[in-house]
Amino acid sequence: MGRERQRESVSAVTLVLALSLTVHTLTDLREGYVYDVAVYPPLAALALLALSGGRLVDALVGALLCAALPAALVAVTRGRGMGIGDAKVAALIGTALGPAAGVLALGCAFVWGAAISLALVAARRLPWGARVAFAPFLALGCLTVVLVERSGLR
Repeated sequence: MGRERQRESVSAVTLVLALSLTVHTLTDLREGYVYDVAVYPPLAALALLALSGGRLVDALVGALLCAALPAALVAVTRGRGMGIGDAKVAALIGTALGPAAGVLALGCAFVWGAAISLALVAARRLPWGARVAFAPFLALGCLTVVLVERSGLR
């Protein structure tokens, strides 16, 4: 029974995270903004799922660590390099994946963001210094980590 419940929690976590990241990707691309009303309910749901799965401390450490990294960038750049909404999305990822996988997902997001943005600049599809939505790259970094972990490559 314990094994079945754990599988249910993992699948519920994946569903909440995927739906939330989809919403944040779309709103950040269309409006350049991550809405609190779309962040806090899934964050609470992920925390409750972590509690029911016996991994609340791991989820809280993941949320705090993953939110702190982008929040520090927001503070250093005074919001010009990244918005606080990105830190909130990172908290969702950290809550769902835990600290180690969450930080890895953030690293992947920065690599994806840099690679794709530089490719667009090189192709003259994006001017240097243009604002680039980061929530899609957070989603892509998260997807990368989840797929690699599920494939057994890690």
